[in-house]
Amino acid sequence: MVKSVLGRQAMQSDPAAPDHAAPGPTAAGTKRRTVLLVAGGTGLVAVGGLIGAAFVKSPEQQRAEAQPPGRTTLTSTVEKRVLASTVVTRGMVGAARQVEVTPASAQGASVALVTGVRVRAGATVEPGEVVLTVSGRPLLVLPGAVPSYRDMRPNDDGKDVAQLQAALRTLGVYHGGDTKGHFGSSTKSAVRLLYSRAGFSSPDTGGVGGKGDKTALRAADDAVAAAQQAVDSLKARIAANPGATPAPGEPSQAQQLNAANKALTRAKQDRSELISSTGPMVPLGEVVFLPAFPATVAKLTAKVGDQVTAPLITFATGALSVTAELQPDQATLLKVGMQVGIISESLGKDAEGLVTLVGDLTSPEGQGGAAFIPVIVTPSSPLTNQWNNLEVRLTITSAQTSGEVLVVPLSAVSAAADGKTTVTVVSAGGGQTRVEVRPGVSGDGFVEVVPIGGALNPGDQVVVGQ
Repeated sequence: MVKSVLGRQAMQSDPAAPDHAAPGPTAAGTKRRTVLLVAGGTGLVAVGGLIGAAFVKSPEQQRAEAQPPGRTTLTSTVEKRVLASTVVTRGMVGAARQVEVTPASAQGASVALVTGVRVRAGATVEPGEVVLTVSGRPLLVLPGAVPSYRDMRPNDDGKDVAQLQAALRTLGVYHGGDTKGHFGSSTKSAVRLLYSRAGFSSPDTGGVGGKGDKTALRAADDAVAAAQQAVDSLKARIAANPGATPAPGEPSQAQQLNAANKALTRAKQDRSELISSTGPMVPLGEVVFLPAFPATVAKLTAKVGDQVTAPLITFATGALSVTAELQPDQATLLKVGMQVGIISESLGKDAEGLVTLVGDLTSPEGQGGAAFIPVIVTPSSPLTNQWNNLEVRLTITSAQTSGEVLVVPLSAVSAAADGKTTVTVVSAGGGQTRVEVRPGVSGDGFVEVVPIGGALNPGDQVVVGQ
């Protein structure tokens, strides 16, 4: 643009120049271009000077900027509200006790195989239920606090037999008749009825069908019959010849009859003992006693055709509770009877409970890990089985004010050397006044305060840091 203007000015100053001749440089044009270039250079120098001035600082300015910023006071607002001290932690839902069961081989079976599975993991079982079969024989669930530890046979005595009788009574198949703790004929009849209701033949001391005892029972019957025949024969002979004199060295007829009667009595006793000690029994591997119901199948992975491996089935018994492991400083805030909120995020449900146990300091098994204090929370209402084995959040309220109180952040409270506790109130003009307070319940980073030596009101600003 500059060059075109200069060209027009040169043509106007030389009208004699031919139209076709290119305008050459003139002294006036050259002078003007020089002036413009100088002016442009001066402008660039001026702009550079301004830019340099913006970045170049004097020593005084540098020292001023190196000084630390002024002191800032951090404040927080005094509030009035209900304050609670809470402990939030995680816990696991589970039954109070777990019982592992591995049935042995059934009568007449050489290999222990799972032949039937009637429940699944997580299922609830009831007393008298058959949960699975091993080698064709059932595993029955019965109520009782003491686990099975032997085969219970007819004529046995013991507390385990008394527990069996109580379980049979609960199921409505036993109505007494035997001495408590004695496996008598009435108990045998109840056992036979228990198995019949479950759809199985009752196990027998003589093996399958009691075949092993039949020979002995027949022999006992034969002995009684023979003894009875001897007595009857002697009585007939004495009746036919009451005054017969025995041969020298032989017992009298009366002595012979007395001996025959004794033999008959002994044969009958032997048969009675044999009968009382044989028949329906309860094998160790066919029943499991659980201390509380409802009971839940906690674990069962076996399938039909699998060999029996320990543990075959695991039961969780009793009502569900929540167990947590708290740090020692947390647990010191807790006491039995405190209210607890129970929340399951996976179920989207919540429940209420109470702290029922604050245990002793416990070291974790194995190497490493911090010591903890076990805490048990019992739900106020029974939890359904869908809560079992879930991790839940526990909110435990350890203390709470009876109504609204003045609260400030914990960082706002300071203790002086004389033992006085104070907060510093900042006025609208920036002035600061110390107010003595008496602290109360603390929780969630706040503490209750009661002013003693000055005014403290909701909305006041207190210093929390400087």
